Order: sequence, then structure tokens, then C-alpha cells
Amino acid sequence: MAPDKPPVPLKVPDMKNFVRLVLALNEGSQLIWNLPYKDTSILCFFTAYMYWNGDLPLLACLSDETPNKPFIAYRSDQQNGEEILYADTFDDTRYRYASIIDFKKTPDLFLRALNGDFSKPLEPLMMEVKDLTALLRTLVPLSIRESISFPLWHFKKDAHEYLGAVIPFEHYYESDALPVFFYLKLSESLQEPFIRYNASKPAGETLEFVSNTSDAKYFYAKVIDVESLPFMV
Repeated sequence: MAPDKPPVPLKVPDMKNFVRLVLALNEGSQLIWNLPYKDTSILCFFTAYMYWNGDLPLLACLSDETPNKPFIAYRSDQQNGEEILYADTFDDTRYRYASIIDFKKTPDLFLRALNGDFSKPLEPLMMEVKDLTALLRTLVPLSIRESISFPLWHFKKDAHEYLGAVIPFEHYYESDALPVFFYLKLSESLQEPFIRYNASKPAGETLEFVSNTSDAKYFYAKVIDVESLPFMV
């Protein structure tokens, strides 16, 4: 029997945040679903976290964007910041690519998610870090070990801004994983899409918000704006 649980939707506010989530700091190509929705269409990216018992499926969604070519090309290694464009081919090695798949009909399971008909996921273990350096220090070994760029979710709640990452720690007692949300309450608004971090002598730890990932000597984390996180509502 097919499962009757819609994925959890994440509303992304604009094209840059959406494509950054899909392609920034990731290896290989990705898949974007162009789904009919109401009188228009909506771009979606399907991903998942290992989460308590099973996985937590996420459907990142972008409204008000109409693709005019079959691929999205992306790069973030230029001094002037991110570059995003629609492309007819995927042969320019300067870019990472996502394929856009157009669908005639949206499955009911996804339609329910887009309409807000989904079950609120169990809350992860919430752990507030001391400062932004501690948050970046958390991501470095995990990203290297897992070869995954864990996104830093940026959102507002109760007039405050938050930045945080969900990290699953596998095999927790009878559970598949212990999901931990490492987060920080921000004292000021964010202006740039990446944070670069380094730890070296004699400077020690350094970090900076930047518009690009051009300097290879740094570790980078990508910031993704979302309207909300379902377990923080």
C-alpha cells in the first residue's frame, strides 16, 4: 500500500535561495520538478533528512517562476557573486546544473503538501549554540565526513531571526537517527548568502559573510531563507 503522508513543504522566497539550496556547494546534477498548481506552476526540489524513525521528506517550493529552458545553470565562484541562468545544454563545466522536469499533473500527495495539508514532524533535539563560530565549527567535520553541504536555514519567528542546521546522528537506540537542530538567535539581519570560515595560525578562527565562494582556502556554508521551519512553528 502506498504511504498516505505528504512531504513537508518549505517555502523559499526567491530564485536565488531556491537554486542555492539545490546546487550550491553540492557535487553532481540535481532534479527540479515543475508542477502544475492552481492557475500556474511551482518549482519543487525533493530532499530528505534521516529523522527519528524513518526519514523526514522535504519539498522545497518556489512560486511565481516560469522556466523557459530545460536546465538551470549555477555558479558561485565569481567575485561579483552568484550567477543563475536558464540553459539549453549542460556542457559548460564552469557551472553546476539542475534538470527541470515538466509534469502534466501534480500527484495528490504533493498537492496536499502545497495546500498545507501535512503532519507536523516531531521536534528534533533543540540545541542553541553560543555564537556563530560554534555553529560553523559544528558543520565543518560533518560536511567533510558526509560529503554533504548542510544548509543553514534562515527564518523569522516571534520577531526574532534564527539561523540553524538540522544534523541527523544515525542509530540512536531504537531510532534510525537522533535529529539535532543546532541554532543561533541572530542579533542583526543577514545580508550575504554564504559564510566562510577558517581556522589557522596565527589568526585562529575567522568567519565572514560573503557573496561568493571564490577563495578555495575557506570552508563555506550556504544560507537559505525560508518562510518557516515546520518544527519551529
